[in-house]
Amino acid sequence: MARVLLISTYEQGHQPLGVAAPAAALRSAGHGVSAFDLAVESVSPEQLQSAAAEADLIGISTPMHTAGRLGVRIARQLEGMSDKIVFYGLAAGLLRDLGLGRAISGDTDLQLVALANGEATSAIPVFDRESRVVPDRSILPALDRYASYRDASGGSHLAGYVEATRGCAHRCTHCPLTPIYAGRLRLNGAETVLADIDQQVAAGAEHITFGDPDFLNAPELAMDLLRSASMAHPGITFDATIKVEHLIEHQNLLPEVTSLGVTFITSAFESVDDRLLEVLDKGHTAADLDLALDLTAQAEIALRPTWLPFTPWTSAGHYLGLLEFVETRRLVDLTPPVQLGLRLLVPSDSPLVDPMGEMHSLTSYDADGLTWNWRHEDPRMDDLQAEIAALAERQAPFAEIKHAACRALGVEPWPDVDAPHVHRPGLTEDWFC
Repeated sequence: MARVLLISTYEQGHQPLGVAAPAAALRSAGHGVSAFDLAVESVSPEQLQSAAAEADLIGISTPMHTAGRLGVRIARQLEGMSDKIVFYGLAAGLLRDLGLGRAISGDTDLQLVALANGEATSAIPVFDRESRVVPDRSILPALDRYASYRDASGGSHLAGYVEATRGCAHRCTHCPLTPIYAGRLRLNGAETVLADIDQQVAAGAEHITFGDPDFLNAPELAMDLLRSASMAHPGITFDATIKVEHLIEHQNLLPEVTSLGVTFITSAFESVDDRLLEVLDKGHTAADLDLALDLTAQAEIALRPTWLPFTPWTSAGHYLGLLEFVETRRLVDLTPPVQLGLRLLVPSDSPLVDPMGEMHSLTSYDADGLTWNWRHEDPRMDDLQAEIAALAERQAPFAEIKHAACRALGVEPWPDVDAPHVHRPGLTEDWFC
């Protein structure tokens, strides 16, 4: 039996499935598992060193870019232990050449079991069709340590988190799933997902996030899960992430989605620039954004768009157009300031590296930051991004961001839209990659 230490640094505010799922697989294979979630637990360097020294295998969960960067810091604290460190998750491949440990990606639960068994694993992503075991959440902090759900009246509720699928059927060029999964989609199994919902409800959850990259990649599974979970736990609420094109394609499902307890949907709008949407291979146009808003409004579901405001393709006019869209569509309350200052991340495996190289926008690779540095052909845009990011960091109001952008780009601001504040359902932590 191997002693395995699993470490999570950040998983978008929820109890980390990136620890719970492999913990279950490892324990089912007879291995001992302990865990730290450094996003919510205070662990001293001495405690970390001691636990790591006792472990035969140290797994550092890196499900996204931010977790990858934080994982590098942890690995560097564990000097002399690189032979038993393994990074696992979407961002793991970016860390392979840092000399801090091994890296595995794709479907990593069984790969971690193989490593604990003393077996070799592949340097390329591995995908399996094995049935998932129910995640083991017993070694993680309680749900009240994580982001909660606020309903339309402002009431607070404990929130759980599940994923019905792995991978994604789409290949958006800026998405970290594309280099790994390349359009592959794996189902986690309805019984497993429902059992995970059951155990989180038993732990006090009154709301469940379906964290799939796109909940309607597998619409039949999605609806079956909603129906079963809603029947088993009357009154529970849900949220999910759904692409604009799927909101339109499956608009007939939205009334039932509402009736089953989905109160808000996150959707990657990204831009109001059709050229950029085509570069990103989003599958929708700027005109589709209004239709998605109309469809969800008719279904009485709050739609929370996410944006990618600063890229080498984003003109000054299109950035201002994005701000105007947010204001005129009364999305200010649904748009965290951080969303308005985001800058395109370009990891080394991104499909955007080649086109950006051809544009001569890439400048240097930041090994610690796990991204290419790049510059806009219009220097005002890089300066504006830095200014908006600073404003967002101190939670500046939308009006201040709008007027700062207009001033920096030398245009008169459009008239302010008088829209009363309306509380919309959502989680208490604004996620980022």
